[in-house]
Order: sequence, then C-alpha cells, then structure tokens
Amino acid sequence: MDSSPSCDICGGPGWITRAGSLRAEPCVCQKDLKRKQRIAASRIPKRYLHCQLSGFHERSDYSLGAAKRRVAEFIDCWPADDRGLLLMGGSGVGKTHLAVATIVEIIDQDKPGKLLFRNFQELVQDIQFSFDSSDAPKKAEILQPLIDADLLVLDELGSQKPTPFVQDILYYIINSRYNDVKATIFTTNYLDEPRAAGEEKLEDRIGARLRSRLFEMAHPVLITARDDYRKSLGRSV
Repeated sequence: MDSSPSCDICGGPGWITRAGSLRAEPCVCQKDLKRKQRIAASRIPKRYLHCQLSGFHERSDYSLGAAKRRVAEFIDCWPADDRGLLLMGGSGVGKTHLAVATIVEIIDQDKPGKLLFRNFQELVQDIQFSFDSSDAPKKAEILQPLIDADLLVLDELGSQKPTPFVQDILYYIINSRYNDVKATIFTTNYLDEPRAAGEEKLEDRIGARLRSRLFEMAHPVLITARDDYRKSLGRSV
C-alpha cells in the first residue's frame, strides 16, 4: 500500500503553518480540490472542459474579437452584473466555447456563485425521460437547479421545436430567473433578423413573451462569422 503523502506541500491535511505564525492557512491542494468540485458541479460536458478565453481564436474576425471582449467584461464584473449575455450566431462559430469559458474563468479566479451549464435539447429529453421511468429524477428535481444557479448557461436556445411542452419548460426557467434577477448566458443559432428567406427568427422559436424578457435579461452579442471552425478542423486532419 502506498503510504506517501497526498500533497508534497502540506503532507495531506490541507493546511500549512508559516514559520513564526500560529495561524494555519489553506494549502494550494485545497484550492485544486475546490476547483475540481466546482467544475464537476457545473456539469460542463467533457468535450468543453478545455474551453478558456485564452484558447478562443478570433480568426481575424471582428465579431469574434468583440464577443470575446464582451465575455471578458462579464467575467471581470462578476458577480456585480446580473444581466447576462445572449450569444447569437451560426453553427461552429464558438458560442458554446465562450459560454463555457465564462464558467471556467469565474471558477479559476475563485469568484463566488453556483454555476451551471445545461444544453436545452438534452434538458428537454431528460424531462421527457422522467415521465417514462420511475427511477429518473422528477421534473421539479431536474428544473430546480436551473432556477437556483447564480449563473446559468443555457446552450442551444431554440434548438427544440416550439411545441407547447417546450414552451412551458422555457417559460418556467426564463421567467423564474427573470423574476429572481439572476444572470443567464444563452447561446442560440437563431437571430432576430433571419439571414436567409424562410429561416426562422429567435422569436419564432421561443415566443414573443420570452424574447421580450431576454432583451432585459441579457446583452445581445451577435457573431457574424460564417466560418464553421469544426469544418476547418475536419479539413486539417
């Protein structure tokens, strides 16, 4: 059995005493453990755990640079600014990267708050599954963490067809956070002005009432870049 100490600095207890001082201070290993716990609690998908602002490539596109700066401003102000962000743009432009980076940077800077990431399409599927299985968490148990979070990232807003069921879920989440004045970061592929004929607007996907609330809840951040970075990664392989 390996009896070596778990930390080379403190030897394992998680506290260190400086020479000439009677006060114990938390060791750096405690900070590392706290970071891992907060990252796990935020439910960031494994694929996006690497996302940080420093790793976000602007690709010589003005809108990507402006979006990166706006996210950096939000992080700098956290938790003072309760108005979130609405990251709007096409697929593969980096909206989810920026949204996840916000959570990661807040944790890395040891700023306070309960932080949570949820993909909206997966959320709807989880709720639907809860109706079909007695072992699954109930709808209220699934939704309550989204209401309680100090900062919620709701990814792919509008990705599900706007059925009455989906509208009810969205209204409950957004209206609850609106009333509690809690910051939310949304990402969506849908814009207020369609890019092509026949394309739906964000309002078409979430309804006029919720789009109205988003104007007050979140600063719009429009990313006009057309290049899908996933395609460029595929071509480079």
